Amino acid sequence: MQFVPRQPMSHVVAFNAHGFHELSNYTNAFPSVIFNEGNAYNPSTGHFTAPVDGIYYFTTQMCCQANSGLNFYLEKVSENISAMTRLTATGQTENAYAACTSASSSVKLTRNEHVWVKMEGQITTSQFYEDSTTWICFTGMLTQEL
Repeated sequence: MQFVPRQPMSHVVAFNAHGFHELSNYTNAFPSVIFNEGNAYNPSTGHFTAPVDGIYYFTTQMCCQANSGLNFYLEKVSENISAMTRLTATGQTENAYAACTSASSSVKLTRNEHVWVKMEGQITTSQFYEDSTTWICFTGMLTQEL
């Protein structure tokens, strides 16, 4: 048996963004981009669009004010935005203090499929908590090109 070295990935895809800007379809667009290698994340729409077929990993953190709550999930969306699949569902309710929770998922995407963070219903900025040490964030990366 002959050893055949694995070909390295030809695409580098990774992003990290934070902030709150809920759009009319309850999708959150994270407007402050820390980095966006491969330019697959669009901060004006909140969409991550897969540039290649592969296995991707995503995580999001949401923080709510004291005496508030919110529900959110990561959602996989078809290229033409006609089919949606919930990847995770998470809620956070806090009575005494501001608090954060996160949701993460690996997912197989084909080129041009999307992933975004969807809120369960209308959320206002008064429900979210973000300051210089605690961020609402969305991050993801390609872990294996297929």
